[in-house]
Amino acid sequence: MMRHQSVDCRRRAALLMLVFLPLAAVSPPRAAAAAGDPVVGTWATYQWTSSRTQEVPVLVQEQGAGGEVKWSVVRESAAPPPLFVTYSIVRGDAKTYVLQIVTHKVLDGPALSVTQVTVDRASGKALKSVIQRPKGLIATPENGLRPFRQSAVKGTEEPVEVAGGRFAAVRASYRDGTVWVSDQIPALGLVKATFANGQLELVRSGTAGGKDLLRS
Repeated sequence: MMRHQSVDCRRRAALLMLVFLPLAAVSPPRAAAAAGDPVVGTWATYQWTSSRTQEVPVLVQEQGAGGEVKWSVVRESAAPPPLFVTYSIVRGDAKTYVLQIVTHKVLDGPALSVTQVTVDRASGKALKSVIQRPKGLIATPENGLRPFRQSAVKGTEEPVEVAGGRFAAVRASYRDGTVWVSDQIPALGLVKATFANGQLELVRSGTAGGKDLLRS
């Protein structure tokens, strides 16, 4: 009689253990992020070279026959100096992520402007866009560039070499230009882009360390 009671108790204990197993042990594992998905902390820095020229004043020295020096100002067309732009993913959840765009006059120099665009993951549309100015945050039109994924780009496989290295990429038409897209590039997924008004080329990138400059 005592032996049967002991077996019955063991069976009940086993059933209780099955009922109260931690949820993590019976829940399916979380799927890993797909290649090219925006990941918080990733960043990429590019050099932007404008193809548009602007009129600039130039001081010209002229020397007359008698040795007299005259100065005059003329206007010439010149291309603006390159800018550096860093794209990073600084916040995110299951539905949205925040794409931060920081411009620099020189590499590693102080920020000229900081723009943050809150993007809907499902549609890729901007939900909000703000820029940091001396008076604080103000609403601003977003520039439209979004993180690219190779699987979403229809184009031709083509290696491309830039200052940031050599990458296997997909070359495709985009808006009024051409882009080279690679899932090897964090944050933006872009190696190079040429547009009617200029060219964007990767300088360097990282899989961690992207800082939220509007919350720090």
